[in-house]
Amino acid sequence: MSDTSTRTEERETEGPAGRKLRLPGRGGGSPLFRNAFALMLNTGISAVLGLGFWLVAARYYTHDAVGQGSAAIAAMKLLAGLAAVTLTGALARFIPIAGQATSRLIFRTYAGSSAAVAFAGGMFLLTLPLWGDSYQFLRSPVQSAGFVVAVAAWSVLTLQDGVLTGLRSAFWVPVGNTVFSAVKLALLVAMATALPTSGVFVSWVVSIAVSVLPLGWLVFRRLVPRHVAATKETARPASYREMGRFLAGDYTGSLFSLAVVYLIPVIIAAQVSSADFAYYNIAGIIGGTVNLLAINMGASLTVEGAHDPARLAENCRAALRRMALIMVPVCVLLFLLAPYILRIFGADYADAATPLLRWFAVGAALRVVMEVYFAVLRAQNRTPGLAYLQGLLCLLVFGLTLLLLPRLGLTGAGVAEISSLTVIASIAAVRLRRILREASPPAAFPRPPLAYAPEVAPDGDLADLAVHGDRRDAPREGRRGIARGLGRESGPRPSGPHSSGRRDSGGYGTRWALRTALDSDTMPLGVRLDFDHLERRPDLRHTPEALSMSAVPPPAPKQGMRERVVLEKREEPKGPEEVGDQERTLSLRKPGKPERETSGPAASPTPAPRTPPWWRRPEAAVWLLLAAALALYWVPLRSLGEADLDSMGELGLVSVLPAATLAGAALLIVAFAAALWLREPRRWLLGAVLLLTVVSLHAVPAVLEEQPRFATAWQHLGFLDFIDRTGVAAPDLDARWSWPGFFALVALAARACGVGDLTEVLRWWPLAVQLLCLAPLALLLKAVRAGRRAKWTAAWLFALCGWVGQDYFSPQALNYLFYLLFVAVLLVWFRWPRQLRGRLLPGEAEVAPAGAREQGALLAVLIGLFAASVVSHQLTPFVMLGVLTALVVVRRSTLRGMPLLCGVMLMVWVGFLAEPYWSGHFDELFGGLGSLGGNVSSSVSGRIEGGSSTHKLVLYTRVLLAGGVLAFAVLGWWRRRRSGIGDVSLLVLTGVPFLAFGMQSYGGEVALRVFLFALPGACVLAALALFPRPGEEAGAGRSGVAAALSAGLVAVVGLVLVFGFLVARWGNESFERVRPGEVAAMEYVYAHDKPTVRVLWMSKDPVTNVTPAMPWGARDMEHVQYEPTAAPRDPARVDGLVASLRKAGPHSYLMVSRGQSVYLELDAGYAPGWDDGLRRALNDRPELTRVVANEDAVLYELKDRPAGQVAPARPGPAGPRVTWTPVSVVGALAAVALLVLLAAREAVRVVAGPGVRQLRWLQGAYWFALPLLLVLLATLVQRFATMS
Repeated sequence: MSDTSTRTEERETEGPAGRKLRLPGRGGGSPLFRNAFALMLNTGISAVLGLGFWLVAARYYTHDAVGQGSAAIAAMKLLAGLAAVTLTGALARFIPIAGQATSRLIFRTYAGSSAAVAFAGGMFLLTLPLWGDSYQFLRSPVQSAGFVVAVAAWSVLTLQDGVLTGLRSAFWVPVGNTVFSAVKLALLVAMATALPTSGVFVSWVVSIAVSVLPLGWLVFRRLVPRHVAATKETARPASYREMGRFLAGDYTGSLFSLAVVYLIPVIIAAQVSSADFAYYNIAGIIGGTVNLLAINMGASLTVEGAHDPARLAENCRAALRRMALIMVPVCVLLFLLAPYILRIFGADYADAATPLLRWFAVGAALRVVMEVYFAVLRAQNRTPGLAYLQGLLCLLVFGLTLLLLPRLGLTGAGVAEISSLTVIASIAAVRLRRILREASPPAAFPRPPLAYAPEVAPDGDLADLAVHGDRRDAPREGRRGIARGLGRESGPRPSGPHSSGRRDSGGYGTRWALRTALDSDTMPLGVRLDFDHLERRPDLRHTPEALSMSAVPPPAPKQGMRERVVLEKREEPKGPEEVGDQERTLSLRKPGKPERETSGPAASPTPAPRTPPWWRRPEAAVWLLLAAALALYWVPLRSLGEADLDSMGELGLVSVLPAATLAGAALLIVAFAAALWLREPRRWLLGAVLLLTVVSLHAVPAVLEEQPRFATAWQHLGFLDFIDRTGVAAPDLDARWSWPGFFALVALAARACGVGDLTEVLRWWPLAVQLLCLAPLALLLKAVRAGRRAKWTAAWLFALCGWVGQDYFSPQALNYLFYLLFVAVLLVWFRWPRQLRGRLLPGEAEVAPAGAREQGALLAVLIGLFAASVVSHQLTPFVMLGVLTALVVVRRSTLRGMPLLCGVMLMVWVGFLAEPYWSGHFDELFGGLGSLGGNVSSSVSGRIEGGSSTHKLVLYTRVLLAGGVLAFAVLGWWRRRRSGIGDVSLLVLTGVPFLAFGMQSYGGEVALRVFLFALPGACVLAALALFPRPGEEAGAGRSGVAAALSAGLVAVVGLVLVFGFLVARWGNESFERVRPGEVAAMEYVYAHDKPTVRVLWMSKDPVTNVTPAMPWGARDMEHVQYEPTAAPRDPARVDGLVASLRKAGPHSYLMVSRGQSVYLELDAGYAPGWDDGLRRALNDRPELTRVVANEDAVLYELKDRPAGQVAPARPGPAGPRVTWTPVSVVGALAAVALLVLLAAREAVRVVAGPGVRQLRWLQGAYWFALPLLLVLLATLVQRFATMS
């Protein structure tokens, strides 16, 4: 036993040649951090001295000389980078295992790279006339030869950094670069007189030799021999084939990276002015320097991963922790100090490049995760995956830069980079999470096979140690039961291919901590298991996933034969989305042909079946079907223009969509049904179909229409404009100012990011919201006990039911995202951990395990989400509070005091800070309470009354779609009960929003809001109607006919929903679309709105219909007043309109817009062609003049200005505004104390361990809070009674 323990300890703490190594994270003694910090130091020194070099060059040389020198240096770097930069990763990867071949590998790399870049330099010189005047000084033979030598020397200098890093001697990198930078700085000053034109370039080139020659001698004479001796026992020189496979992926990926680094500036320089490019260049240099910190840590991690693959996961954790400590403060400081840093270069730089530098600071933080994952891929030789991700990054950056740069200016370049990095970092984070859970070396570095069979239990004697070896070397699947049996894992094991790689830390946090707590070498000796009598074998896994043994005894074995014991598992999904409990059955079965006993190595294993190539797998057909669907959907849309959109019929956008596009939408549904029913789960395929379906359904108006859609979204721009100009809210201007949280947040983000024109944000906001909502929905699905097909179908149904139209740029859209995240966190982490009583199996999966700190952080997230919703929206916090209270009542949430805390927060905001709204709109706010029938009729039947018959079809389609989804939800609830499962939480999510019908009509939109909030629970229940059983999979107990019927049913439901979506979502597009001429008319109004101006627009009912269908209120909220006036049924009778315009006073306009006229025709039943008749009648009136006239809008003004003075702008006092009385002061103090006390009480409930002290504290806090609550309630009653 002592030998085994010693062997375990040595393998854990010793490095090559027995040298003791300190664990990562315990200081700079770790080679991981020693190399990384050396590279970071090199970055800092190079940045400081490089900045000094260019400052001195600007001081001693002319602008032309600096331009020629910098151009030559840039060309030298680009040409050398084609080979040198792309080979640096290969050197860092293969030098650690090269052994005796290290010198040969380095020399051949130097020689090959120099020859390649010299050839590239020659080709560059042959095409010199094509590169502009900046390179014409290289025409002479001497200078041309010097340039080729310089390119080769720079490639060696670049490779030298990778060599030193691979030799674990990165300390010499900052030494060499410091010497190089100092010498070139000194030569720059010395050559200013001798070489006034080429001194910049010559000083740079001569200094290369000062660094390359001494360090080259050091590498070949000292460092390489020491490395060979240190890695003599572990060296495994790579073959040319292995290096070729690595370079094929890494070189391709590096070319993509070079394209991002070098070609993006070229694209930007071609599209912006020289001054703007100077601003971009400085911000890019500063941001790129910070990026190098993450890149340096990645390079060091690649080396350590190659040296010790077994500790790759531990090194990743250590690297992420250390980089978080370094990069987060650096990025925060760079974000906050961006204007002061740029002011060093001039005030113009600070004004123009501050938002861009802030975007780059955010990108530097995202690069930490991305670069760490890239380092892991290099260490594991998985360079094809690296090339794919870098290629995707390059594609995203290029595409988004070309799209956003003309619209947002330099800020568009920053937005493009951050958006692309967010996508790649998200993918990297998911995959890196699997790496962090790994406890064994990756497949690229296999260990020798061990004699360990998890299905064969040890007998408990000392011979097991010789047979089975150290338990740490065993496959993790075989060790899982012991850890569970000891109660170290309370939650279910996640299924899928990534679960097998997870570390069995048993609740101790790390592998070494678990080994310390459990003597892994002697644990088998303490468990007596009788393998010869399986029915007496104890099952140590006391979890819902414990193996159940068949009661049927096995048949007696024949003489000389052995019956095989086969552990059969029900097929488990391979993705993290499958959280439902999967039953595992242990059965004894006799194989068709007995297997003779064999001993020793004579028995040869049966070869595994060969995996067919990807193009012969079933999913390949689905990918082709998806590609065909996208081509059919999008290619015909390229032919649509504004003229086609102007001919839109009463069914909206669907009336002008090509038939091929509709066929493509149908094929998207078929593709999802086919991907869902593959025998093997394909998460990437299902995810791609889901995301592309969402993009295809929601991005059509953003792509086709010239202006962002929906009038109210434009009005919200006016809120942002006002708060950006004044810094305060104005409750007297609009009731929504009593909930200013959304507008304040977006205005702050826009100013920090330097985005001045938010029209593009309006354009893409709905699509972004729809995509973002899928993330909390996926988290919510983790709390549901269901199969993977049910969960994917639920997400798919949620996407197809997104026709409600509340995803436009508004507080509701953001708060709906808050709502989804709120209920997801509640159901995943704050449910009762034990199974509840009842004859039905709970429909919720096991509670996700989380420690006290994690739960404390999650509680803070819940409180923050609710607080953000309280200050930014009127309805969402009431639904949140209702769902939370219902979950507590039905014992599905452990946060029993949270409803009281949230209720107090809501009461305080409404009772105090929203006073300007309810004090003037008390009847509107509380008049609908209890009027269930009136609220339902006003929001359902009231919206269908009047209008054209074709437009009524759109409204009836909405009602039928909502009713159909809810009917399917009821069917799903019933089928689940028939299967023995009760879905209480889903019933709460679906049913509680219907209580809003008893509150108020919400402007006739309460039905839409109720369906919106009920949609998550309803979609999950509807999916469970198709797949009610948790373990229902294709091919597992299902016939081919049943599988085909289920797939066909999914396709039929999807086809109904997708075509219903096109009608319900885009059926109003003919008047919800914003036309360019309408925007031009409003721009004229804004240009002439001082001190104030009145805009009259035509409404079917000036009392109830107060929202025009035009892009109104986008600017100057306090200067422009919008007044509805009755639209005449007879377009020839315009006397009332002229009288209203005269009554409005001086500086007033009458607006006739195409969108509002179409709305009156479709929704109010006005005659077709009413707009043209009205325009003719108004044009004939001699007292009117047209100040703006186009096809989309006409702006009329009286020729003779009415008498009177133009009223000044009166925005009113700043808000939030509270009327303070002695009673209000006492109530406010009680509210503050109550909120603090209740929040602390919930924190103690979650963070503190259960015990007598916790119980007494909770009880004492509760009784202390009651008087404060009574004081608050009395204060609110007094305020409502006296101020309403």
